[in-house]
Amino acid sequence: MKIKTIAIFFYCILHSQNLVYANKPHIIVIMADDMGHYDVGFQGSNQIPTPNLDALAYNGIILNRFYTQNSCTPSRTAFLTGNYPIRSGMQGYPLKAGENRALPHDMPTMPEQMKKLGYKTHLVGKWHLGAATRNNTPTGRGFDSHFGYWHGLIGYFNYLSFRREHNHTLTRGLDLHDNLKPVWSGQGKYATNLFTERALEIIDNHNVEVPLFLILSHLAPHAGKDGLELEVPNATLTNLKYSYINDPRRRRYADMVNLMDESTGRIVQKLNQKNMLQNSIVLFFSDNGGQPVGLYQNSASNWPLRGTKFVDFEGGVRTAAAIFSPLFKKRGYVNTQFFHLTDWLPTFYSAAGGNLKDLGMIDGIDQWKVLTENLTSSRTEILINIDEVKNSSTIIGNNGRHKLIQGTFGHDYFDKYFGSSDHQTPGTPPYNHENVLKSVTNQAITSVVDGTMTREKIDELRSQTDLSWCRDFNKTFDFKCTDGCLFDLIDDPCETTNILEKEVEIREELKRKLEKYRLVLVPQRNKDFDLSSDPIFYNNTWCTWLDDDWCFKTTNIERIY
Repeated sequence: MKIKTIAIFFYCILHSQNLVYANKPHIIVIMADDMGHYDVGFQGSNQIPTPNLDALAYNGIILNRFYTQNSCTPSRTAFLTGNYPIRSGMQGYPLKAGENRALPHDMPTMPEQMKKLGYKTHLVGKWHLGAATRNNTPTGRGFDSHFGYWHGLIGYFNYLSFRREHNHTLTRGLDLHDNLKPVWSGQGKYATNLFTERALEIIDNHNVEVPLFLILSHLAPHAGKDGLELEVPNATLTNLKYSYINDPRRRRYADMVNLMDESTGRIVQKLNQKNMLQNSIVLFFSDNGGQPVGLYQNSASNWPLRGTKFVDFEGGVRTAAAIFSPLFKKRGYVNTQFFHLTDWLPTFYSAAGGNLKDLGMIDGIDQWKVLTENLTSSRTEILINIDEVKNSSTIIGNNGRHKLIQGTFGHDYFDKYFGSSDHQTPGTPPYNHENVLKSVTNQAITSVVDGTMTREKIDELRSQTDLSWCRDFNKTFDFKCTDGCLFDLIDDPCETTNILEKEVEIREELKRKLEKYRLVLVPQRNKDFDLSSDPIFYNNTWCTWLDDDWCFKTTNIERIY
């Protein structure tokens, strides 16, 4: 009798705990890599069909003033810590394979914080925040599981990550891991599909009474093999499907984005099948702007914005983003409030019922009520970047109106206007409303909330995100910001007119704010390639080489070429 009483007691505790957890929303983040601002339908483009992402956006909230950092590692740092990268020395050039650098352990990550609220935490896909030791990989920084790659990019089929040496030779190794175990069996399978299948498996096996925190961090549409190729499952079909696009690389890019869109549909559909969608938050965004030119170019389009990945112009840091949840009191609108990557940690923590004091002093701002009730944000400024090595800095102030840029990247090559629009692709088919309305995402969403999406509503929302008015596509404005530029982002989001000399008071105020941030800047901690990390020592795989005893070592092995 006593044993039975104890069993009932513990059952009640566990059951009551599950009931508490069940009230917390499941949080699913889908992240694109190097996707252009213009390359989804909900931003006004007809070139690339993205019916699932569009349905997510139209039924939820389009974040029309969403800002990131200008490249991979800094963006993921800001997202996962709620802090500007300058607080941890993770600003500047993205982390390279074989570099002993990582997020500092005295700065808690989003999965570590969400676990305190009872969440099961999973990452599928890209990490890019350190892998020299086991405790710097995802499972050492709060994720219960990780299936994916540790470094900046891999091939879509071979999963090889590389380090480019000064003599232009490549040091290659397998970078596909299931937690810490290398997965050679993944080779030959297309990355977008492989990562999607693992994400679906996680959702399928998840106990719905426990809150889920899942990040699906895609490789797509980043350049793939050796940072050069845009890889698709069937190039012949791709060329037929996108024959109206003249540039063959842009065709492949379009298919990479479209396949990521199909992945999103499968994720949302699975959440619905598991009866999780009605208590979920689904966020989509790109980690930074597209890279139509330069290193790892992928033919993305940031039209009509200025700049690319690696620079602080709008094309590098203002990215396509949308969020859906049945928990929102207001849905189906374009939010023009000021958002930054750092805001997601406090926003998700707040949505889950956490006490924001637990997070300490961070740069992120809780935007939960701003989203769900369409309120005015309390965010008044964003430190876009300070790169003390490149001697450049950017800040947006005055409630998102004015932007001060000081300095350039890459001798101002990336500061120009790149990327095509529908106007420059005459054969582009008209926007397909029916594909959006019939998409698996729209069907799943309308099964849990009242469906109000119509062709007229879609056109209304698309018109609100349209920025084509801000510059003539036949005209560019190629001036340098070496000595500084000031832009009015409300009247001039395409950054065509430098008002630095005109608005002296605003310029000086933003300069003072930048100087305050410089006082707390932690210098960049970039390091040279550690020769002991070479995959040739570890069966041609990238391993946590500073935990050498845990790595499988080989001798007399031929290098992968």
